[in-house]
Amino acid sequence: MSFTENDIYLIFLDTRPQIQRFVSQRIRCQDTTADLLQEVYLRLRLLTPPPRSEPEIRAWLFTVASNLSIDYLRSQKRHGELLAQYSDDKTEADHRAEPERITQAQDQLFHLQAALAELPDACADILYLSRIEGLSHADIAAQLGISTSWVEKQLARALNHCRLSLDKN
Repeated sequence: MSFTENDIYLIFLDTRPQIQRFVSQRIRCQDTTADLLQEVYLRLRLLTPPPRSEPEIRAWLFTVASNLSIDYLRSQKRHGELLAQYSDDKTEADHRAEPERITQAQDQLFHLQAALAELPDACADILYLSRIEGLSHADIAAQLGISTSWVEKQLARALNHCRLSLDKN
């Protein structure tokens, strides 16, 4: 049996309450759950070739919802780690040492920016996708159309270059 786009949307609407409960149990935020459900709905157009059965469509919907919720939770974890790293839990001694730390941090930042500017564009892109976007080596390779081993080599090259640059100063 072949499903039309309209059939698929109707199955989504029928399955929506279960998907909403599924995502809500993971995310625990109704606004975010609603956003993720909207994203599932928008991705229905990407469902090609059309599945042959209603259970396949439902499975696809839950897989997309699961992946979106995992991506959301990962990004929240990364944001939480960054906030914790830079939170303002300083003692009085920390505040007195602040001008020195600021100067040292600015100096390190300057040297790191210079080291990053020296990297070839492809190498810098791989470093950005890995460390800032949080993509896996396989995801980076797929996105850039290169091999995973090349991603690993370029990432090692970029990190080593930055480390050496900071060690010199």
